[in-house]
This record gives sequence, C-alpha cells and structure tokens, in this order.
Amino acid sequence: MNQQQNQNTTVEPQEVDVKYMTQRASGFYNNLLYSLYRLLKFFKKRWYVFLILIGIGVGLGMYIDGTKSSRLRHELIVVPNFGSIDYLNQKIKDYDRLALNKQLIAANAGNEVYDIKIEPIYDAYNYITTDPVYFEAFKILSDRAIDMEKYSKSKLASKNYKYHMLTVYTDGLGNTDLTIEKIFKDLNSDPYFNERKNIEKTNTLAKRTEISKSIEQVNGLFERLGSENKVNDITMNAYPELADLLRAKEALMKQLNAVDVQLIEQENIVYLATKMMNIPVRPFLPYFLTLPFLFVMFYIVIAYLNSKIKSFKA
Repeated sequence: MNQQQNQNTTVEPQEVDVKYMTQRASGFYNNLLYSLYRLLKFFKKRWYVFLILIGIGVGLGMYIDGTKSSRLRHELIVVPNFGSIDYLNQKIKDYDRLALNKQLIAANAGNEVYDIKIEPIYDAYNYITTDPVYFEAFKILSDRAIDMEKYSKSKLASKNYKYHMLTVYTDGLGNTDLTIEKIFKDLNSDPYFNERKNIEKTNTLAKRTEISKSIEQVNGLFERLGSENKVNDITMNAYPELADLLRAKEALMKQLNAVDVQLIEQENIVYLATKMMNIPVRPFLPYFLTLPFLFVMFYIVIAYLNSKIKSFKA
C-alpha cells in the first residue's frame, strides 16, 4: 500500500503541470481571440478616423518620396598607395563632415555630405598572385585546413586588397563632382604619405628602367640568334632553351605593364580608379506605404493607453 501511495505522489505533480499548461495555453488563445475581436470592433467604430489617417499618410508619403530624390550615393573605387590603408580607414571613420560641408556651402556646391563609408573589394585571386609572400601565406593556411573564404574576408587579409569601395552619400542636386574633388584633396594632403610618394615613385621609375634594360638584352639575344652572321658563339646549339627565353621576355613584359600601371596609380596617396556618380538613394519601403502604417499604429496605441487610463480612474 505504501508503494501505491508513492506512485500516486509521483504521478500527481506531472498531471497538475500538464493541466496547468493546458489551461495557460487555452487562456492565451482566448485572450488573443478576444483582443482581435476588440480591435476589429474598434476599426468598425472608428473607420472614418483610419480612413483619414491613411489618406494623410499616403499624401504625405508621396510628397516625401518626391522630394527625397535629392539624396544620392556615389561609389568610388580607390587604390590606397604607400601602405596608407590604415590611414584611409581611420580618416574615413573620423571624417570631419561638418568642416567639409562648410567648405561646400562657401563654394555654393549645392549639396552636403551626410555619410561616408569604405570597405575592401574582395578579390582573393589577385591578392594571392600580386605577391609571392601572400601566395605562400595562403598555401600554409590551406595546408592547415583553415577556412580560406573566412580568412580572405578577415581584417588582416582585407587590408592588403588593392581596390576599396569608397561610398559618399550627399543630399542635394548641386555640383557633386566638386564634393568628391574636395574629399580627395583632403585625403591626399597628408605630409608623411606625400613624402613616401616621392620616394617610392622614384624607386618605381628606377625599377622600370631596369626592366626595360632586361627586355633590351633579351631582344639583343634574339637578334644575334636570328643573324645570318653568327656573331661569336651565340648559336642555336649554344643556347637551346629558346622557349625559356621567350617565357622570360613575356614575364618581363608583364612586369613592365604592371610597373606602368603602378606609376599611374602612384600619382596620389589615394588614387581614384573609377567612379559611379549620382545614384539615387531609395528607402527600403516607400514613404507612402510606411507613413500610413505608422499613423494607424500610433493612433491604436494612443487609444489603448487612453482606455487603460480610464479603467484605472474607474
């Protein structure tokens, strides 16, 4: 008999818990239905108020949608040179938009900057192939089964990507080219990086001269190989690796092309490669849809709070 009593005591709390949870669920469901019924009744009683609010919201939203077309986005692909990526990121993060907008107002630019952002353009292939050091680093990480996609988008790797997207947001339909010009003038005014620019550009020119000399030497070998008057002992028999010589010349030509591009980009600390200007900024949903919804919700909340206050007073 004691054993039967023990079994009853262990089963009873479980039965009570299930019954309590069922009651709670049923009560919540009934309250939800009752709240929906009251809301529908409220809509039916005050339909004219909701109709007025929706009409005002749609009209005001259409007006705002029409006037907000002056907000524009400008996407600028830039190349940070001379190890200036950290400088550029910090400069954009702390950019003094107030001072910039004062300059724009003084210059009658007809627009103001309200936001500036920068992010790397992920290109893992070019990142690996531009420098043997990066290639070896990726090879080691791959051997260690590290997620390469995750690493390529990490802060450490993204700092070394060549191209970055600088996005400038302006408000106004004025001279946006003047705005971008002033931003880049400020970004390229740092004394330290301008000194580095002079030094590195001189070194790049010297590198170009050396590559050009190497190409001339290779061309000289080809001329001597093709000459009918075999000068000295430079003959096909003496130099059988003609294919290697051709590959060497092709590699030198690629290096020369890369150096020429580098010289173009080294004109500025932050080089503007290309730009897409005056892209209209649109909200996620148009205002003629969001404003009526907000007006209706605000009215419902006010009415609910008012009814609660009356119930407290009663």
